[in-house]
Amino acid sequence: MEGQGHDVRVLCPENDAFEPTLSPEISRNRIYYTAYSRVNDFPTKVKDCIKAIFGNRKKQVATAEGTSDHVDDQAGHESMISILYRRLTNIPDDLVGWYSHAIRAGRKMFQDWSPDIIFATLPPFTTMMVANRLGRMIDVPVIYDYRDLWTDHPYYDRTGLRKYIDRFLENHALKHCAGLVTVTKTWADHLTAMRNIPVEFVMNGFDPDDFTHDLVKSYDDNKITLLYAGYLYGDKRDPSVVFEALGKLGSAAQNFTILLYTPEGEADLNEQQKTLIKKNKLEQVVICNKYIPQKDLLEIQQKVDVLMQLRWDHPSENGVIAGKLFEYIGANKPILSLGSTTGEAADIVRDNAFGLVSNDVDEVAAYLSDLLEKKRQGTPEAVENPNRENFTRVRQFEKLVTFMDKIIEGHKK
Repeated sequence: MEGQGHDVRVLCPENDAFEPTLSPEISRNRIYYTAYSRVNDFPTKVKDCIKAIFGNRKKQVATAEGTSDHVDDQAGHESMISILYRRLTNIPDDLVGWYSHAIRAGRKMFQDWSPDIIFATLPPFTTMMVANRLGRMIDVPVIYDYRDLWTDHPYYDRTGLRKYIDRFLENHALKHCAGLVTVTKTWADHLTAMRNIPVEFVMNGFDPDDFTHDLVKSYDDNKITLLYAGYLYGDKRDPSVVFEALGKLGSAAQNFTILLYTPEGEADLNEQQKTLIKKNKLEQVVICNKYIPQKDLLEIQQKVDVLMQLRWDHPSENGVIAGKLFEYIGANKPILSLGSTTGEAADIVRDNAFGLVSNDVDEVAAYLSDLLEKKRQGTPEAVENPNRENFTRVRQFEKLVTFMDKIIEGHKK
């Protein structure tokens, strides 16, 4: 937005718990980083204090009784007290400790600058609470940008009192908002039907500047390399079909490499997936990695042969479009969409000739075999797909600006 002449300020927490994977696309002096209280650190501090007081004594007693000097504190196993603490305090989420810091920083920001509109991206949903308070503080319209739905999301699994609280908080914030933006047509239709609030459908998009126009060297000249980057969500986004498809290729499967970039690397695979890898002798084929900086990942996406989109094979997935899909389109490489073959994400790949949509092991095996044969014969240069331009961030941003202008004008009347 800054590049189009808009005066944009960003209010966000300073999170030093994770290595940054994204680079800011606006000037650093327009980003207001604040401190935030890590509410989930409190139980650990209490336990560490107790261990400091009683730990040495317990160790001495154990040694005196002839047992090992090592005291098993069940590291890595969360206690029921900690779980209960999180459920009682992480409302609406674990960023709740940012709320008071954000309000103070916003109040200070507004002393010499006032926006025409506040745009809050969700999740995390503490952001909704912050934007709601700041908007009422200076009487400007607030738009909530649902990158994921909250209580209406198909992955939402809260029950009982917690579900009631989440719905209360969401409904309260929505009473004071001027507009909603979301990233899929299904969600936009749902919000339009459920809320008496203007709704705009604005997809994610890719930035052409993130992708080089020069000829990019292949990740491996002798093998077909497939890549998936993102969450697996247990067994919801499941790569098993491609494992089984490679199994059908026999020894030819060794001419493939599957790169997986997930938060915890190999630990994100479940036991069934690990068994499939072993059964099909893919231990040297499937390479699990933890997340890397976005800039590095974008470079790899342009070098591999196939980009995998994994989707939950369930009707609830129809309205879900992972933001990663637009990066894949930007990389201009074939997309292999596995899992659900219906819904908006599948339609984007299928209707725009971006790749194959399938959940059939034999069809995927034939597709991979054909790719391998073509590579052995000499891979032709990638042909630019004209449909690619429809999914640029600038094209989607035009819709957002028009929507925001209408909201601002309506608020002034």
